[in-house]
Amino acid sequence: MSHWKRNLAVLASAQFLTMVGFSLYMSFIPYYMQEISGISDAEAMRWAAYFQTGGAISMMIAAPIWGTLADRYGRKMMLVRATAAGSIMAFLMGLAQSPGQILVLRVIQGGFSGTAAAAMTLAATTTPEASLGRALGLMQMISFVSHAVGPFIGGILADALSYRAVFPIASGMMVVSLISVVLAVRENREAIAGRKPRERVRTGRFRFTSVVGMDSLLLIGALAGTSLAASTLSPVLAMYIKSLAPTSDRLATLAGALTSVSSVTASLAALGIGYFGDRFGQKRALVACCLGVAAVAIPQAFVTTALQLAILRGIHGMFVGGIMPTANALLTQSTAPERRGSVLGLSSGAQSGGRAVGPSLGAAAAASWGMGSTFLLNGGVFLLLSGLIAWFVRVAPHQAATPAPEAGPSAPLAEPSRPAAGRSGWPVPSSPPSRQDR
Repeated sequence: MSHWKRNLAVLASAQFLTMVGFSLYMSFIPYYMQEISGISDAEAMRWAAYFQTGGAISMMIAAPIWGTLADRYGRKMMLVRATAAGSIMAFLMGLAQSPGQILVLRVIQGGFSGTAAAAMTLAATTTPEASLGRALGLMQMISFVSHAVGPFIGGILADALSYRAVFPIASGMMVVSLISVVLAVRENREAIAGRKPRERVRTGRFRFTSVVGMDSLLLIGALAGTSLAASTLSPVLAMYIKSLAPTSDRLATLAGALTSVSSVTASLAALGIGYFGDRFGQKRALVACCLGVAAVAIPQAFVTTALQLAILRGIHGMFVGGIMPTANALLTQSTAPERRGSVLGLSSGAQSGGRAVGPSLGAAAAASWGMGSTFLLNGGVFLLLSGLIAWFVRVAPHQAATPAPEAGPSAPLAEPSRPAAGRSGWPVPSSPPSRQDR
């Protein structure tokens, strides 16, 4: 097995353990808070909202910083740091005595962990460009699968043992992941060693666009918009399901199934759409997925049965599953290797910001115009993103990364002509490349 494939296999396995560990306890946090403090249902829901938002905000602030340090000191080091921090904070949550202590630990965990961004960056910088879409699709599939199975396993463990007992189990899973990364993952240090000093303008100030170009900003916006749009549904979906089946005697099971169906289909689609992007162009795949989400989100506002919603949620997940790997692949390809940690860290922070704002936005829309309006808002965001990406994002042709054939022994070495640079900074080819987005 080649070096990069072995790295990818270890990273995927380790990330699965880590993400399952994180999601083991996420579904019963309100119940755990009630158990240790005796607070009411309303107070538990309020503390749970603080728990989610606090972690997202701290991750939003810290992720760009960790990404910059990854470029400077190594991506593997950042993944080890994030996994170790997540393990320690999860263990300490099992010892907490009040909701306030759990909230503080969650904020610290959000600021110092961020394993998904660290693993994605390491995978992106050790995988050949031609296989980047499939590799990032695999990593995204792992994320979707772990979020689908983690809460289910955590619920079983909590019922069989106790809420507190789940936290050391989650911590132990992250420790196993940490050991596998330390022992089996090898990082190519060339991009770090070859890091160039930051460009400065004449005033001596740091020029932000020297690190993040307009294409990258639009792609980061697409990823943040995806997180925001997805999280707008989180405070509404359960009550929307209840309105469709008010007499169901197994409402919790129905809500759980409809919530997880999109994660299951997204995990199945992520790898396949990543391959499609490698074959026919990541930009085409990304625009198609954004349009698909918009088209499927709108009819969800008008369903009359839970079965109709389940079918549409399944199709919805298939398109969502393709957005993350294709956008990350485009973002990676449009960023110099020595700056990928910084840019992907900024992307992770922007996504955390979307997850922090989305629930409040969705709840406000539902309160003002009804629960169905949240799905219309979701569709509108993705329709806007598809237009911005299709119109403004420019993609580097694969041929630009292909080395020129070596000259024969008698052939003189000619100075290659320098092609004109496009507005995204990539050379403009003299003829349109085959199967490439323009």
